[in-house]
Amino acid sequence: MWQLSRFDNGSVLALVALFSGVVAGVALKTIGPIPSGEAIALRSALAFIVIATITFARRRTSTRAVGPRGILRAGLDALAALTFSLAIFEIPLSLLASIHATLPVLSVIVSGMILKERLSLGTWLALVLACGGTLLILQPGLEFSALGVGLALVSTLAYALRDVATRTLPPHTDTFRIALISLLMVGGIAAALPSDGGWVRPTHQDLALTAIAALGFVGANVLIIAALRRAPLSRISPLRYTSVLWSLAFDAALWGYVPDLAGAAGIALILCAGIVQMRTRFVTNK
Repeated sequence: MWQLSRFDNGSVLALVALFSGVVAGVALKTIGPIPSGEAIALRSALAFIVIATITFARRRTSTRAVGPRGILRAGLDALAALTFSLAIFEIPLSLLASIHATLPVLSVIVSGMILKERLSLGTWLALVLACGGTLLILQPGLEFSALGVGLALVSTLAYALRDVATRTLPPHTDTFRIALISLLMVGGIAAALPSDGGWVRPTHQDLALTAIAALGFVGANVLIIAALRRAPLSRISPLRYTSVLWSLAFDAALWGYVPDLAGAAGIALILCAGIVQMRTRFVTNK
């Protein structure tokens, strides 16, 4: 049986971060017919202002820095965030979230390979289930956009590497400055992306949605760092499966999209992979 004591502050922060990320994706996808690069660049600029304000409002200390590992983490986060954001415009949010639902298993596998952590038989079984579910999801995903599926896969791997990099950050690393560097990278690259007809003037509604996307992005980015600093990666990773349920609800309510039989079977396999992994970790840690 799972114990309530295992649901610590890190887990709560992770759940809030994941929900914030879904809300940010929904807001970004809902923005009117403006180029995707422009939407991502505007969101990144607003998010940068929010995090910069928080950063300079804090009491400065000489012990907090970024360092080489922080720069690496920022680069991986920028790659993951940019490819994820571009995929939002190409495929349904629930399919994107389902592909990203393999991240908990992938993160543990990558962490075990890089950080030499011990991997259980249940973790490998979860990986097989997650891979099988992903293959089923790819078929309906390719009907929408092969580019979107490719971007989703790249972002998933980049996020897994980012999570491992986060676990290796020194205790006094300034996570806010890491987020600022990541946003500069994302915003700069997004602004340089080609678009037909150039940038367009966003409406007031688009600006409001961009602000929501920015706030959600800030919450997801900053809170997941805080969560990973407070709890083991193996405890945080399985909570990512909640994003699939939230994304399915938003897709059905806002865009009327419901996965077909193959997609639903793939999502079910991935959720089973999460249950296997969580059960394996909790039994092992007893």
